[in-house]
Amino acid sequence: METVGEDLVLLGIRANGTIGVAAKLRFGLSGAELIRLAAMRRVDIERGRIVVLDPAPTGDALLDDALASMRGRGRPPTAKNWVARNRAGLTKRYLDRLVAAGTIRLERRKALGLIPVDRWIVADAGRLAQAKARLDAIAYGSGGVSAEQAALAGLASAIGLARLQYPGSADRAAIAAATDAAISASIDAATSAATDAAQHAGSGGHGGGHH
Repeated sequence: METVGEDLVLLGIRANGTIGVAAKLRFGLSGAELIRLAAMRRVDIERGRIVVLDPAPTGDALLDDALASMRGRGRPPTAKNWVARNRAGLTKRYLDRLVAAGTIRLERRKALGLIPVDRWIVADAGRLAQAKARLDAIAYGSGGVSAEQAALAGLASAIGLARLQYPGSADRAAIAAATDAAISASIDAATSAATDAAQHAGSGGHGGGHH
């Protein structure tokens, strides 16, 4: 489960260095964090609401921030509302993490000699291939899949990454059907809640970019 968020970012980078699903990517990243925290038994989903079971630090700064944002006074947040929440700079933090790891690099240029434009270049083709292989296992596989594969495919489908990775209509139909089957058969209530929340947030008109 550790790589689900980073995989979503990698798969969202177009060949020209732009983020293909920038407006929805943060919803997928929040969903990935919810899934990871549930897998670690730090949170649970009860009647659609996130319940924090263990608020202790996880050792991952991004997960720690996510966990802290789930706590507060009053009723626990619903999974849908938490995933839809605008947590400023979330996608940029994942991009920075991948830069620090040497997986991608940032190139800054000026369009028309005036407008600064950021381009994200994949430096580790093998790491990208691993992420794509995990998604392909859902789109083209005929057997069982792991919870991590199902989580990645569910979130990728929810935020529209399938259209980037599988541009043919037949491929999109294949991954949609396979993802639905995988989610229902292979992942727990927390993963279903996260993917549903990402889908709801992404289709609800929420804005957001990659900064």
